[in-house]
Amino acid sequence: GRCWLDALELALRCSSLLRLSTCKQGRDGEPGSSPDASPASLCGLPPSAAIHDQDLCPLNGSSLENDAFSDKSERENAEESDNETQDHSGKTNGSGSAQSETLEGPVPRGTTYVEQVHEEFGELGQASQVETVSEENKSLMWVLLRQLRPGMDLSRVVLPTFVLEPRSFLDKLSDYYFHADLLSRAALEGDAYRRIKLVLQWYLSGFYKKPKGIKKPYNPILGETFRCCWFHPQTNSHTFYIAEQVSHHPPVSAFHVSNRRDGFCISGSITAKSRFYGNSLSALLDGKATLTFLNRAEDYTLTMPYAHCKGILYGAMTMELGGRVTIECEKTSFQAELEFKLKPFFGGSTSINQISGKITSGEEVLAHLTGHWDREVFIQEEGRGSAELFWNPSREVRGQRLRRRTVLLAEQTELESERLWQHVTRAISEGDQHRATQEKFSLEEMQRQRARERQQNLVPWKPQLFRLDPATQEWHYRHEDRSPWDPLKDVAQFEQDGVLHTVRRETMAHQTTLLGSPGPRHQGPGPDRQLRKASDQPSGHSQVTESSSTPESCPELSDEEEEE
Repeated sequence: GRCWLDALELALRCSSLLRLSTCKQGRDGEPGSSPDASPASLCGLPPSAAIHDQDLCPLNGSSLENDAFSDKSERENAEESDNETQDHSGKTNGSGSAQSETLEGPVPRGTTYVEQVHEEFGELGQASQVETVSEENKSLMWVLLRQLRPGMDLSRVVLPTFVLEPRSFLDKLSDYYFHADLLSRAALEGDAYRRIKLVLQWYLSGFYKKPKGIKKPYNPILGETFRCCWFHPQTNSHTFYIAEQVSHHPPVSAFHVSNRRDGFCISGSITAKSRFYGNSLSALLDGKATLTFLNRAEDYTLTMPYAHCKGILYGAMTMELGGRVTIECEKTSFQAELEFKLKPFFGGSTSINQISGKITSGEEVLAHLTGHWDREVFIQEEGRGSAELFWNPSREVRGQRLRRRTVLLAEQTELESERLWQHVTRAISEGDQHRATQEKFSLEEMQRQRARERQQNLVPWKPQLFRLDPATQEWHYRHEDRSPWDPLKDVAQFEQDGVLHTVRRETMAHQTTLLGSPGPRHQGPGPDRQLRKASDQPSGHSQVTESSSTPESCPELSDEEEEE
């Protein structure tokens, strides 16, 4: 009899706690209180971080059934639940990876993101990659070129502002994630061959956006950061992008991309190098990125092409991409190779921006690819008669780009790209090259002054968001979390001050395993129940895709803190 009373009381507390959490949201103005409220406006959290009804597990049948036998009033239930809420509030996991918050504590305030309204696109084809330099700017170029020698590294050379694209290189590296929904699909794909094809389509999607004319983004200053995110309407998730300039000489840009809910993250660093060859120069992107599908522990290593600009001294100035790149997964043995081809001297318009490549599994060639990196790409699979369209950045595809959101200017630090370069950007946009040069010089002089102060005080530079692995010489995000998304525990992912957090449910699973047991001396049927719950899911079910429109079944509850 005592066992049944304890079981009923525990079931009552569980159901009351869940019911109270949903009721209090509407009563106290917490996230989820108004279904009509804009998710981005809730406590500063992005939509995926706002806690909605579908994020909270609904009461299951057993909880409602047990609640029917209770003789306690709703007021008593609420008081008990409030006491339990106070006991569990404020618990966080500071294990060194992404921070963990519980539902029962105060909902933390995330960074305020605003949707990007204007986005500039250059024309497809060669038109946006050719620029005629004015006579005034040619004279500036000649002054600069007299200081250079063939083969010289241009990383320390101050370039005139008329060749600058009005945004930072850290910003430009985010161009690869406007179609991150392809990675969300790839994380769900069970076939390894189809999975690498989706990864390859996503890789190609990062190239068709081009500036108007031959432009180079700003060289980030040491310690500069950039944050943005993209909302995925189909999965109610966010892809977060965080980048920092971790070294100035040589210039190294480290970045981390995460969407734990959809099951992927990307980490990498790029060392920008430039070489001058007389009438041409090349911008080399030395480094790699690693794409990880969290629920598969599957890594894809990616490399980048180089940009080649010619016609500096004579002829029309043109820009192309060149070099061989690879996308390789050691676990599955699949690999994609692409060659970005420079236009031959006697080539026509069809030879501009050409690429070719193949997909292999070990030594076996599975498919060949041909086309143009800013237009259509076709795939010819072995054993099939004709080539098929593999990728095409058509007007329809461009219209499906995810909407990028950047940090509200008022919440940016002084070293965030948009705020840092705002005066240079405004001057370039207004066509005032003289003022742009002055503003750019002021920033560069500020950087030199800070470097001199650190040298005088013997204070080494320490990046804020990334750390260098001395063994591999690779940069890693300090707060990265590569654990698979658990829809029974994880509610939302959000970002605050450059740190990615995960909001988690406060669970009581170890207590529910005691239901039906006579006392604490006996082991409850917890392990068997857990095995049955795991086997209830279909074998192809992915843990990282929680549908925002389909309520989850109520998880077992635990009052222990979750570990990252």
